[in-house]
Amino acid sequence: MIIALVAVALLMVLAAQCSRRQESPFAKAYVKSGGDTLDVAIEMSPGIYSVAGDSVWGRDYAMISRMSAEIGRPVKFHPFVPLRHALDGLRQGHYDLVAASLPATAMLRDSFLLTEPVYLDREVLVQRRDSTGAGIITSQLQLASDTVWLAADSPFAARISHLSREIGDTIYVRQSAEYSAEHLVILVAKGKIRLAVVNEDIARRMLTDYPGLDASTPVSFTQFQSWALKKDNAGLADSINSWIASRAKSLID
Repeated sequence: MIIALVAVALLMVLAAQCSRRQESPFAKAYVKSGGDTLDVAIEMSPGIYSVAGDSVWGRDYAMISRMSAEIGRPVKFHPFVPLRHALDGLRQGHYDLVAASLPATAMLRDSFLLTEPVYLDREVLVQRRDSTGAGIITSQLQLASDTVWLAADSPFAARISHLSREIGDTIYVRQSAEYSAEHLVILVAKGKIRLAVVNEDIARRMLTDYPGLDASTPVSFTQFQSWALKKDNAGLADSINSWIASRAKSLID
């Protein structure tokens, strides 16, 4: 009996440890601000949220800051890199909003409330090229039996799966749990990986620092990009959508 009780106790301890290891680090990293404050998980990447010294800039950062001032709700930004941690934090109620490279896909709509579109973007293939520009992939058909890299839990995985069916051949996908889309671009530039799929906006901004890269081959059509909220946060979604609608032309353009 004693041996059995000890065995059960050990199993309970091991189960608890496993549970803690699998828990998103964002679960304890931030405590929700409370009150009217909007807790926004925002992706650290060119064009969305970037920091240099005391300066912070980025399209989504500027839009959300402006929205916060105009609807009269303070905002607290929680920068992140792995998308899965931000989405886990959103599901668990640690955040009110996730601002990231999020195409408004049916898969995302199944799990979250998506705002009205805030801008347009598309997915492109990032690869190295030689001085003549020769030898690069210029057609999606050339991806047959090849391998592309994505950030972990990237919504782009669904697009690659669809593309595989469209061309009638397998496109192998490797997903990195450690790196953001920005990091994958750098790895391509350094020759660590061959191909990565990222948002065109990110690729275009990074090509100024890595002119040896090519991002001219689209992998998707132009897509609406949205922000994500919990399914049960319809009231906040309505407020944000009303603000977006009042700024629709300036945001999408």
